Amino acid sequence: MTSSLPKSTRCDPCVLCEGTEFEVLSQHDRKGRPLTTALCGRCGLVSHEAIPNDDQLAEYYARHYRIDYHGEYSPSARRVLREWRRGNELVQHLSPYIRDRESVFEVGAGMGCNVKQFELAGLTASGIEPGRGFQQFAERQLLANVSYGFLQDLDPLNQYDIVLLVHVLEHFNQPTQAMRKIRQLLNPGGQLYVEVPNLEAPHSSPGKLFHFAHVYNFTRPTLTMLARKCGFRIKRVLSSSNAKSLMVLLERTDEERFTLDASSYECSRSAISRYNRISYHLRWSYMRDRWQTLHRQHGARLFANDRLARILSVCRRPKQTPMNRAA
Repeated sequence: MTSSLPKSTRCDPCVLCEGTEFEVLSQHDRKGRPLTTALCGRCGLVSHEAIPNDDQLAEYYARHYRIDYHGEYSPSARRVLREWRRGNELVQHLSPYIRDRESVFEVGAGMGCNVKQFELAGLTASGIEPGRGFQQFAERQLLANVSYGFLQDLDPLNQYDIVLLVHVLEHFNQPTQAMRKIRQLLNPGGQLYVEVPNLEAPHSSPGKLFHFAHVYNFTRPTLTMLARKCGFRIKRVLSSSNAKSLMVLLERTDEERFTLDASSYECSRSAISRYNRISYHLRWSYMRDRWQTLHRQHGARLFANDRLARILSVCRRPKQTPMNRAA
């Protein structure tokens, strides 16, 4: 491994390729707090140098995550509006690949907007969420079928046609175990939709890429290798190469196979060094997206409570098909 990056002292092998040589990418999180991020010198997977254990993550997500990451224990009206819009977009993205009366299950359902949107579209939709405040909002306000719980506690006898992992995979300390657990939950030929921050885009400025909650950071090559290792094949890539999020639809297969992508390490290195703080913010796409976000947030501030009231009204009506659009 030839590189100018400092070597990591990590001893645990890479969860993806079992490599044992790592380099240090960063020593701080997005808020300037100590957090060492490492790059696998074999496959290019980016992760925390010290992977948190199950107890540490369970405590963090049950009590601290929403406050630390979102600044709120229960979702604000503006956050609900944003996630409701994204849930609507997700239904539109996936509708060509879902048949009538199929069952949809979301792991890490948050405030329940995705689950509720799929339910309103006429599907059997449910999910789990480890954050108490957001789960209670989903259940009590949106009347979404979202239970409090963790993936590892799910009964494998429950079977679904499609599982959603929307900005969740990066939070697992053992993503291979998580993917294999989900594979057990899927019917034969079942599908897994994965959406993660795209390290290649990138999704944040260089100094704000890493966060304790994001144990892993994915590029398209590392996500593809992980999927194949856990018994999935790529059915469709739904995002462009420069999108902030990787959006991939996977299909369950009968074979687990890991094949090293020789270009993956350099892909991750290039993604990290592509921009500095100045060049990142001077990109036309950044300025355009920032203006659109500010414009949307201004409208949300003015009408958030009224729009939320309409959404809640729709959620409390009897089930209907096709989906109602309230926002």
